[in-house]
Amino acid sequence: MSDEANRLKEEGNRCFREKRYHKAIEFYNQSLQLVISAAVLGNRAQCYLNLERWSEALMDCNRALELDPKFDKALYRRALALENIGLKASAVKDLDRCLALTQSVAAQALKEKLVNERDAEIIEVECVEKGDEIRSDSDFVEIVIDIPQDVKDDHTMPECTSLATVEDDVTYHFGVPTTHRQFFKDFNELKLLAPEKFASYFLAIPSSNYCSLFGELLECEMISLLFRGLVRLLQTQKCLESQVSNCLFSLSEIPRFKLLVMFFGEDEKRDLNIVCGFMPYSDQVDIKKRFLLEESPED
Repeated sequence: MSDEANRLKEEGNRCFREKRYHKAIEFYNQSLQLVISAAVLGNRAQCYLNLERWSEALMDCNRALELDPKFDKALYRRALALENIGLKASAVKDLDRCLALTQSVAAQALKEKLVNERDAEIIEVECVEKGDEIRSDSDFVEIVIDIPQDVKDDHTMPECTSLATVEDDVTYHFGVPTTHRQFFKDFNELKLLAPEKFASYFLAIPSSNYCSLFGELLECEMISLLFRGLVRLLQTQKCLESQVSNCLFSLSEIPRFKLLVMFFGEDEKRDLNIVCGFMPYSDQVDIKKRFLLEESPED
């Protein structure tokens, strides 16, 4: 770190100790313009936490962890941000990583608090009133969901043991997500449906938004569901090969994804190989290289 960047960082630290968080952020911003530092990003994230600006804290922690994956304070601070936006399970995962690096009383206490809690399934009233996080001006994705005839409608027949009759095809609309919380909420609903529903939803997300939308929060369960869905979409000709290749190329640029690739199981590798079979040869080679798929040796 240059002398000037370090001086600005120390000025920010002084303002932080004085609880002048907005001023501290200004100094940290100036320092980061000179040198991108995990420590300064972590300090700015703490300011955002103190100001209850959870999304900005989350983004700073993501960037800090890209620079230093073993930055235990960034893991703890990201867990705090995740807790406050309702993603308790993801927060616990970060706390586990933090505790594997250092014995932190605060991290252990937060984990014990969150370990039996569930992610927010329903949007709270105050979030709905804000509107921006739940409803955006983005285009909507139309997803046709097949509901079996024997589904019971608990809302209209709470005491009845007979089966309700519903339409075979019901169309639900999921907005293209613009926030972490919206994406994870939609995923928790879509993972209960056919894999191609989540794949259609995922393909509607602009690839330029991948890093800002889920960055370090992408999980193997999501990738596995995406691959299964892409296979079905391609087999039924319900998407373009170019859409899928663009999606995969963009995913390979996410730092978190490079780590996930190392933990692919046989199912993920099989599905990705099937997907590659629909691609032009040049794309197949590039995708397999990026996703560490080994070619089968010839006899």
